[in-house]
Order: sequence, then C-alpha cells, then structure tokens
Amino acid sequence: MEIKPHFFIVGGPRCGTTTLSRCLKKHPHVCFSKPKEPHYFSQLNGKISLESVRTDYLDRYFSSFQPKHRVMGEGSTSYLYSEKAIRAILEFNPQAKFIVIVRNPMEVVYSFHYRLLYILEEDQVDFHKAWDLQDARAQGNHLPRLCRNPNMLQYAEVGRFGKYVEQMYQLVGPEKCMVIVFDDLKNNMLDVYKNVLSFINMEYDGQTEFPQRMMSKTYKFYWLSRLLWRPPKRVEQAVRKLDKQPKGGKKRLTVNWVIAQIKKFNVIKKPLPPLEPQLRALLQESFSKDIDKLGKLLHRDLSHWKK
Repeated sequence: MEIKPHFFIVGGPRCGTTTLSRCLKKHPHVCFSKPKEPHYFSQLNGKISLESVRTDYLDRYFSSFQPKHRVMGEGSTSYLYSEKAIRAILEFNPQAKFIVIVRNPMEVVYSFHYRLLYILEEDQVDFHKAWDLQDARAQGNHLPRLCRNPNMLQYAEVGRFGKYVEQMYQLVGPEKCMVIVFDDLKNNMLDVYKNVLSFINMEYDGQTEFPQRMMSKTYKFYWLSRLLWRPPKRVEQAVRKLDKQPKGGKKRLTVNWVIAQIKKFNVIKKPLPPLEPQLRALLQESFSKDIDKLGKLLHRDLSHWKK
C-alpha cells in the first residue's frame, strides 16, 4: 500500500468533524492522523518537497500506521477555506477524496467565536462586537494580542459554506467531494457513517454507538490556559521536538498525555446563551444568499436555516 492519506475531512468548524473523526479512528482498517488536525497543507510555503512531506507530515502525524490499515485520513478544518491547501493536497495525491460537513452558519459562527475565546485566538467576549470588528481586523487593526491566525476572526467567511463548497466542486470535482449536512449527522449518524465508509471504499465495521461530544466550554484559570495554548517559546520548541520523535518515543507519549490531562482539568462546560434577536436578524441577512447557493449545490431545501 502507498503510504499517503486517501481522504480529508476539511470542515467546517463546529460542524461535527471531530465526532466523525472519532468514529473513523475506531475502524480497524483506517489510520487517522494524531492529532486530528495537522493543518499541514494550509501552512506550506512554496512547492511541495516529497522528503519534507514524509518527515514533517507522514512520519509525524501517521506514526500509528500498521500493515492492517487500508486507508489513511485526517481532519484539518482550515483546508476548506484554502485553495492553496487543496491544490497542494491534489499535487501530493491526485486521487484524494474530501469530506465537508455543513451546518446552519448562524449556529456555526456563534459557536466558533466561543471556541476561539477558549483557545485564546479571540479576546472580544461580546460576539456582536467581534462581528462588527471584522472589517477593521481584516486591515490589521484591533487584533487580539495572542491571535496567531487573524483569518479565523472573519466570521462571515467561516460561515459561507455555499461559497466554499462551490470552490471545492471546482477544484476537485463533485465526484471526489462528499458533503454532509449536520442535521443528518445529528439525527441519523449510523446512515451517515455507512455512507462515509462507502465513499472511502471501506466496509462497515459494525459500530452502532456514536457519542456526539461537541460542547461549548471555557477555562477555569486563564494563566493555565495561556500556558497550555501559548507556552513560552523554549517550552513550545521542546514539545515540538518531542512531537517529531519516531513512533514509540516514550517522552513524547508522556508529555502529550500530561498536556491532555491538564487541559481536561482546566475545562468548564458552559452552554451558549441564546442569540439576541437583533444579532440573529443581522446574521440571517448576512448568510441568506449563501444558504440559497448551498441549497442549489446540494439540491436540497435549506430555507429552514433562515427562519
């Protein structure tokens, strides 16, 4: 078997990509990346080097590969919004398949804002104010001090699934792109899972329970969250050096386990408050045409999203 990913779950964010990834990880013949979102192809600069792809991507994120595995995949949500990343993937593997999950964009951007607060990419607690800052931030103004990727703060773009599904169709072709509506994933996960397996040419493995673990959360202690998400450079470099160790590196496994346990300790589940009517109306107006576009692309009535 050729050692390269066969499928990519490319987004959108807050749409259930983690739930689907966890199911696929359990399949005995699927090798899924660790972590789920390498974001490798969206961070590439210049032409692809097969040697660097092997050492910096395959060896690093697919170290769990075994002879029993028949397909490989990963789940970086940043790829959906990056034409450069999709073209790089196709250059690396022209037969790659892509899975997109779409959801009511009003729910997505509101939940995504809360997620960015948790990982310290956002510092504006009021989502309405964060929404109003988009134009200024696109010019490089009012950016959060700890933000590493200002593009994530463009919430209107994050929710334009019609635009980016259309781009995916143009870049890879509809036959190599599977689009899942979150409503289906939520209401009938078994059928969705079977359809995904068929799409990536895998047999059903008998899974019947699909816990959906997507939740809104915040942190207990800011200082600890900052240490985890924005560690000092020396600490970050040391962790990255360990992360590049070959399969079986005990220090790497221990450090990753400790970090995961600290993150778990610092989490507080906190349900999102309902959208204010004025903000909901603003989002409805912003996404209305794009929802119509997505509905036409999928040959599906999504008008209930606008109500």
